[in-house]
Amino acid sequence: MNSLSVLIAVGTIGVQSSGAIPRSLEQYVYPLAKPIQSPRVEINFKAAPEAERWAKSAKSVVEEWFPEICRWLATENFKAPRVLKLTFRPDIDPPAYCAGNEITIKSSWIAAHPDDLGMVIHELTHAIQAYPDSPSTPGWLVEGIADYTRWWRYQPDSPRPKINFKTANYTDSYRVTAYWLAWVSQRYDERLVPSLDRKMRNKQDPMPVFQELTGKKPDELWREFAAAVGNP
Repeated sequence: MNSLSVLIAVGTIGVQSSGAIPRSLEQYVYPLAKPIQSPRVEINFKAAPEAERWAKSAKSVVEEWFPEICRWLATENFKAPRVLKLTFRPDIDPPAYCAGNEITIKSSWIAAHPDDLGMVIHELTHAIQAYPDSPSTPGWLVEGIADYTRWWRYQPDSPRPKINFKTANYTDSYRVTAYWLAWVSQRYDERLVPSLDRKMRNKQDPMPVFQELTGKKPDELWREFAAAVGNP
């Protein structure tokens, strides 16, 4: 039972006996999947013993946020891995990356950025996304949703990025895409990100979702976004 079903069941929302929900209400309630317990989280810092304390903090973050991310993304049919691994190494190029059920983190990065637990949330989102290979799954959208989870769910009070709208586009990925998704969700329909996630999870093209939920194409929404938040 999702959050809206709960509200209806206890009578806090007046709904006609037909069960029809006013669209104005639908737009503000995103679907919640059933909570999924966090799998066992294993940490491996043998190659970077100095990261032990930080690794334990990251483990706690994963255990707490795994169920939360699973609830608000469209993960009704998601099968959680039996174990999630956090591996710390000094010799990788990016600060972190996710491959299957393993998140690898650069120890020298966290030494220089000890407050960057949000990075773990981004990679944890990838572990939960686990979309099947499909030519209709845009990589920029996958990264945008992961950054949306990080910056608008885990760190909602973080400063918003400055975007150069002369050169930027919604397909730029990461925080640019995340900011756009957040704005469109708040302006039009909170079901946007879960609906995009559901399409990609089922190997379907997610792009029609924008028109279905907002009545507008992504290019139109980007122009509106630029006009609303464009930096001076």
